[in-house]
Amino acid sequence: MHVLILFFYFLISPILAQHSEQPLKEASNDLRSQTTLFSIEIPGDKKIFILERTQNMDYFLRLRVKQKDSIRKISSKDGKKVDMDFASRFLKCQYEIPAVKGKCRITLRLKMKGEPQEICQKDKKKSQEILSFVKNLSKRF
Repeated sequence: MHVLILFFYFLISPILAQHSEQPLKEASNDLRSQTTLFSIEIPGDKKIFILERTQNMDYFLRLRVKQKDSIRKISSKDGKKVDMDFASRFLKCQYEIPAVKGKCRITLRLKMKGEPQEICQKDKKKSQEILSFVKNLSKRF
């Protein structure tokens, strides 16, 4: 009988111990809660423009200049508009405007939802397409 009681004690005690522990605090810097929709890097100026969206559909524009960040919250409507505008320009540069052949210096690095694209110094049409967009983003900061 005593063996049976001891057996149940050892069987149940870990289960009871699990329920008596205090829950751990959740981290508030969970990277899954924020999505980078696009980024535009200008290596020569050491600038990066980033559009981010949270799970709550809050949009943030981030400008990183030489490792220093400036962040601006924008409306959901404006965030969607900026995202769609960039997406159309990104796709136009990738599929509609022909790339210049040969090696040259990279002047723009683009990422849209993880898909990279590099724009060469000789690609004048692609550069104009993106730089006009960058000019509008710069006005927000």
